[in-house]
Amino acid sequence: MGVTIKDLSTYNSINSINFGEKIVFFKFGADWCIPCIELDKVLVNVPDSMLYHISIDNEDFESFFMNNKIYTVPDTIVKYKDASTRFQGLRTEEQIMEIIEELKKASE
Repeated sequence: MGVTIKDLSTYNSINSINFGEKIVFFKFGADWCIPCIELDKVLVNVPDSMLYHISIDNEDFESFFMNNKIYTVPDTIVKYKDASTRFQGLRTEEQIMEIIEELKKASE
């Protein structure tokens, strides 16, 4: 299902962890967002991955959202080792796997 991150310091701590071969998703969304819920169904099935949720209704992240231009949901940061990328909106499982492959190539 994923883990909800409640504050910016927790996000920063988790983001600094080296997860090795694991893919890490930081999904910015909301409980009322249908595409966010649909994306969750795709992301939870990605093998060897971890999913973290950050609510766009969380005021602790307000400056983070502004600084990173997160204005629409879902907005997802994908991290693999030292490489990361970001996408907005819903993606299929195939599209997610392509993103992961590109990230793995970038980190070689």
